[in-house]
Amino acid sequence: MGRHSLPDPDDRPGRSDEPATERFEYGADASGFETQDAGSESAGADSAPPPQSGRDWDSGEWTGSHRALTPARRGVSIGVIVALVAVVVLVGAVILWRFFGDALSSRSDVAAARCVDGELAVAVVADPAIAEPVAALAEKYNQTADPVGDRCVKVGVTPADSDQVVSGFTGDWPGELGERPALWMPASSVSAARLEAATGTQTISDSRSLVSSPVLLAVSPQLKSALTEQNWGTLPGLQTDPAGLDGLGLPGWGGLRLALPLTQDSDASYLAAEAVAAAAAPAGEPATAGLGAVSTLIGAAPELAEPDADAAIAALVDATDPAGAAVHAVVITEQQLFQHAAALPDAETKLAGWLPPGPTATADFPTALLDGDWLSQEQVTAASEFARFMRKPDQLGELANAGFRVEGIAPPESPVVDFAPVGPPLNVGDEALRATIADTLTAPAQSPAVTIMLDQSMPAEEGGKSRLANVVDALEARIQVLPADSGVGLWTFDGVAGRSEVAGGALSEQVGGRPRSEALTAALDAETSSNGGAVSFTTLRLVYTDASAKYREGEKNSVLVITAGPHTDQSLNGAGLQQYITGAFDPARPVAVNVIDFGDDADRDTWEAVAEATGGSYQNLASSASPELAAAIASMTS
Repeated sequence: MGRHSLPDPDDRPGRSDEPATERFEYGADASGFETQDAGSESAGADSAPPPQSGRDWDSGEWTGSHRALTPARRGVSIGVIVALVAVVVLVGAVILWRFFGDALSSRSDVAAARCVDGELAVAVVADPAIAEPVAALAEKYNQTADPVGDRCVKVGVTPADSDQVVSGFTGDWPGELGERPALWMPASSVSAARLEAATGTQTISDSRSLVSSPVLLAVSPQLKSALTEQNWGTLPGLQTDPAGLDGLGLPGWGGLRLALPLTQDSDASYLAAEAVAAAAAPAGEPATAGLGAVSTLIGAAPELAEPDADAAIAALVDATDPAGAAVHAVVITEQQLFQHAAALPDAETKLAGWLPPGPTATADFPTALLDGDWLSQEQVTAASEFARFMRKPDQLGELANAGFRVEGIAPPESPVVDFAPVGPPLNVGDEALRATIADTLTAPAQSPAVTIMLDQSMPAEEGGKSRLANVVDALEARIQVLPADSGVGLWTFDGVAGRSEVAGGALSEQVGGRPRSEALTAALDAETSSNGGAVSFTTLRLVYTDASAKYREGEKNSVLVITAGPHTDQSLNGAGLQQYITGAFDPARPVAVNVIDFGDDADRDTWEAVAEATGGSYQNLASSASPELAAAIASMTS
């Protein structure tokens, strides 16, 4: 008897008279067991006939138990297999239908949600040097950006120089720049500082550097070799000296002829001004103490038909004779030099880059997120997301290919730019200080009314020249950058007398058949050092009387005394001079006395008292052969 068999009916007591019936075993049909004929020798016989009587259920017969007796059959019913397969297919179809239905429904919902409220325009204004690659990144971003407030983001990029943007926020926004931006990408943080100085710190909510590019000088290969021993601080002297480059082994080249363009230059000129001011300022003094050197550099810059970097570079590389070119050098960023070199056949024979040693003036290309009533919160959010998007490795790689420096990404190849390591970034101070230095380039100079009173008895040798010669150079450089309507006059004095060399008046007015500016330059060029004292006190009395009589309304009137002392006046001492000045000073028509005094002058107390009494300033210098002199003259004639 098998493990799952029922007892044979013949073996059951009291049932011997019953006819033989079927015996069965558990099987695998639909009732859960398999049946067999009683007389079969094999459990799997196929020849047994089906039952003909009793109550059919699935071709089986009900018993008193919960089992049905069915005819014996072999294996699994084909119908059952078909039924099972049908069930599996049906269930699978239902599952797949629900899965894909939900997915399609969700996708439909997302698609419907993307632009339910239309597009969200996000304006970006970028420096021209980076605008093109940023515009390409914006196109990529627009295709993948998540909706903001049920609106599809559409970032648009417009190129603009920093001057356009700063002027637009302080006045009328230029129509050619489109809508006011949610994101501004100037070439450097100095432009962000200028905007905050003009409109308040609330205008920029966040500003972070994206990529960088050091500021350098684009020069001819010959000039690069000659500049080996120079730095930012020596450039003003090379600029104003008509034979500055001759002394560097380039005979016939003349002065430096350094162009400082203010458009299409990626803030390079502003950053160069910071570097020059920092190098020119005395040790321990802020960079503003070197502004005179900046004015000197700008005042002697070559004039161009168009004041932009493209015109300056063209003047440099298109000249048939590099020595006679109208421009010998151009302040520019490394990235711009890379781009110009890429577009110039045989670039390495015409163009080179010279990076001055020391802290590096750097264009840091910040992403400045703006905040104002012209923006919706959705635009602010989208601009912030786009700024994050640009910082991802793939996007930064595209910017690196355009010539920008990106940490951790190798620069492209160039026949001119080697992307060599640079020193630490230059840091001149806070935003207000940076804006002040930038104003030296952008803000028109005031039109002062100043009478220069120059001591001829300054024979000391300083820096290879006499003290007087150094002062003359600094004065001429300053006169060149003053507005044409500035009132300037010149007096000189020695140990004998004081005299008027050029009467005061507007620089553009004619004096002896030429502009007063030229007359002043000629008079200064003719000055020679003398020994024999200095009648400074009596000369100031004459000069102050003349300046008060010629007072110019609406301008800053002053007398600039440049001396080394001591005075040798017999008729007027320090106390007498102070008494005279105090009596002559008119608060309603003030004429300030500013004094630049060299060395250990015994008259220092007198000069300080006179300056204080008239609202002027006093500065003592140890030497005339330093940028401090130009800075002092610039400060006292503005």
